[in-house]
Amino acid sequence: MIVTDHFVYIHVSRTGGTFLNRLILDQAPGARMIQYHGHLERLPAAYSHLPVIGFARNPWDWYVSMFHDYRRKRQFVFQIISEQGTLDFESTVARFLNLGNGSGESRELLRRLADAAPATIDTRRPGRNHLPGLRSDHFSNYPSGIGYYGWLFNLMFRAGRERNILFGRFENLRDDALRLFEETGTPISKSIADYLGAAPALNASPRPGNFADAYSPALKSLVGERERGLIEKFGYRFQQR
Repeated sequence: MIVTDHFVYIHVSRTGGTFLNRLILDQAPGARMIQYHGHLERLPAAYSHLPVIGFARNPWDWYVSMFHDYRRKRQFVFQIISEQGTLDFESTVARFLNLGNGSGESRELLRRLADAAPATIDTRRPGRNHLPGLRSDHFSNYPSGIGYYGWLFNLMFRAGRERNILFGRFENLRDDALRLFEETGTPISKSIADYLGAAPALNASPRPGNFADAYSPALKSLVGERERGLIEKFGYRFQQR
């Protein structure tokens, strides 16, 4: 979570955040990091008047990117759900999607996740399992009928009151970032325009080029079912990139 003079940026994992963090921290007036992957509900009251910006990503593509990136980094949620990386893409992503289905397997995974996650998040001295800002109680209260990505997305933008939240899409990252800056009244300097026009992508996952190739018909359908909220909200389709 970054605050600036003109907006607050919420960084959802695997939605272009490393690229945007660098731009915002280097170029946006008044920018400072409050918490890496910080949730909106933890925004200090002094910044509550600011509009909020964030990005969504096609859920089918998100799970492919997540799998390859989290496996490389040995991210703690991935390590537990994938049994220390021993499960393949199909089995691992199905577990991410079924965390809230009430089965014995999902209840055991949520128990293990709650045990591994920190009880509190210390933004000054973050621990190994502090990313992406998930605490034990988040897993203990995991809802039914939603996949991990949709749950994480909703959790990060949850707020105690109504807020002005403006979204872009990862698939149009550079154009949508420029639009969101303009909509929030952020001055578009030459450095911002140049960065959005020519800077290379950052923190790209080592993944196949076409996400559709990773899916069996059954897993494709499961993503469509569990991530229906995000798919409908942002108009995503399976073949869209």
